[in-house]
Amino acid sequence: MKIFLAPRSNETSYKDFLSTIENGLDYSIVEPYLPAEGKTKLSRDKRLFGWGCKETKKSTWDKMDEGDWVFFYKGREEKEVEGKLVYAGRLLYKQHSKELSLALWPPKPGEEPWSCVFFLNELKQTNIPISEIAKLSGYSKNFIVQGMMPLNEKGLENILEKYENVEKFISEFSEDVEEAESDLEESNEISAHEEAELLLLKIGRLLGYDTYTPDKNKQAYGELLSDYVNIDKIPTRFLGPDIEKIVREIDVIWFEDEVPKYAFEVEHTTKFGSGFQRLCQLVPLNAKLFIVSSAKNSYLFDKFISTDPYYKYSSNFKFKDYKKVEKYFSAVSEFSAIKDAFLK
Repeated sequence: MKIFLAPRSNETSYKDFLSTIENGLDYSIVEPYLPAEGKTKLSRDKRLFGWGCKETKKSTWDKMDEGDWVFFYKGREEKEVEGKLVYAGRLLYKQHSKELSLALWPPKPGEEPWSCVFFLNELKQTNIPISEIAKLSGYSKNFIVQGMMPLNEKGLENILEKYENVEKFISEFSEDVEEAESDLEESNEISAHEEAELLLLKIGRLLGYDTYTPDKNKQAYGELLSDYVNIDKIPTRFLGPDIEKIVREIDVIWFEDEVPKYAFEVEHTTKFGSGFQRLCQLVPLNAKLFIVSSAKNSYLFDKFISTDPYYKYSSNFKFKDYKKVEKYFSAVSEFSAIKDAFLK
């Protein structure tokens, strides 16, 4: 048995980790790409937990055997003293397949796919300080996980000697593990704003809506927002010119037959007023209006919606925190993949 360490978000954005590890996969997504052995091993589980690495790490991937442990590393964030290992699972099956990789994690243009794919079971949330791994393994105090790597023999031997087995090692550091914060919660104001916009645009396109944002030339997760926008200018068939000038500044709008059905204002800090004002312009069209922000700002939404004139339109407004947006994106993406696999 061996232990491998993998970065949670250094090689790709957190949204991939969220979709294939934290939330898991439906078997029907991967089934079309599996040989007989893979179908036998993976069809037993309702939810699959998959990850992968690029060809540059294939020599490490080749050393992985069924039953080996994989620990996922998250770097230090904000007030944290150090990074930590946040998830662990045992290798169930691996497959070298570009086609499977592309089905799970479509790469950015020009980027190498993660063709060294592997699936885990016995997935556990952990809270292991990276300093503990460094101490047990004799690594430097500044050790971090920068790419897929095996833990050295000294580290494995010391874990087994001190904790008897890997399960007890995980249990020792699993107390007080909190639900992972939203990736957007941890971002600064500018990046969180654009990342949330990108997710909302992707969701809208996956659901079949026409999408608009005034920020189409901006980027998030290394992608242009314009790649998920198919309306350059606000349709004016149902909006007067004065209203259109205000509406075109709304962060994200989903249209159906030129009618705005859903509109979203992303407010990372406390500047809710202008977002409410812009969204209110769509009340006559009975659009569903959303303020998207950090969960800790929900009290501000409650404060604004109870004041004049917004309380009159409270049934039109909803508050969604970043975690809900990320989970919805994951669910919609998974459904889309399942639908494509079924109708293929």
